[in-house]
Amino acid sequence: MKRVGILHHHARPRSAELSAEVAAWLEQRGHEAVAGPQTADGLDLLVVLGGDGTMLHGIRLVGSSGVPVLGVNLGRLGFLTEAAADEAVDAVERTLNGDCFIDERSTVEAWIERGSGARELLGEAINEVSVERAVGGKLIYMALTIAGQPFTRFGADGLIVATPTGSTAYAFSMRGPVVATGLRSLVVVAVGAHNLFDRPLVLSPDQDVEVALEARGTGVVVTDGRPGAEIGEGDVLHARVGPSVVRLVRLSPDSFFTRVARRFGLPQA
Repeated sequence: MKRVGILHHHARPRSAELSAEVAAWLEQRGHEAVAGPQTADGLDLLVVLGGDGTMLHGIRLVGSSGVPVLGVNLGRLGFLTEAAADEAVDAVERTLNGDCFIDERSTVEAWIERGSGARELLGEAINEVSVERAVGGKLIYMALTIAGQPFTRFGADGLIVATPTGSTAYAFSMRGPVVATGLRSLVVVAVGAHNLFDRPLVLSPDQDVEVALEARGTGVVVTDGRPGAEIGEGDVLHARVGPSVVRLVRLSPDSFFTRVARRFGLPQA
């Protein structure tokens, strides 16, 4: 018997109906279905019914537990999801039978070192952590340090530190590179940089990032799209490859770049 959590997006059409359908199928076959689990404790699999936002919530829920996450797309693009709504039951069956692949994705861990010396933990993100100027705020002036070595100073609307998974999210929209998700690395992309430095950087897993805010402007730290703490002059955002590994279920043997091409509707070679 397997214990399977089911997390669905309450505002998505058909999400509640599909959740009940998957739960009924599981129970008919002797498995335990846990609707809306609050933790990953005791789960063998988490099934997420929704879009990428719901997937991010599910990934935060499992944390570092190692519980694999199967995404069923009820949204639009669904980069993190794996199956369509009409494939949900078949996808769950294949996963429980081991007819699938498990992709391991790295995270980005971040914290703020305040000018007072206090340390504010921000946790781990699967896509990115970013510094963005406040709404209506001024340009942010930052000093960027990589692996303990000063790199450059610049003014910008913000700065993104993304994982390979997040390279096709916010960082991609800022013309960052597409990075294979199996790598353990960080992608640093400036947002609206106001000097010659506007090229994205790809860092190795042992190269930590420090972003020190200088005079003029206050920023907001955003983690996987969730606005968090304010950051200002004298504060330093630290980011590094996180200790956790997120396990996502993949049903198709297609390569990551084949899937990217299909999602964006690129002409096939």
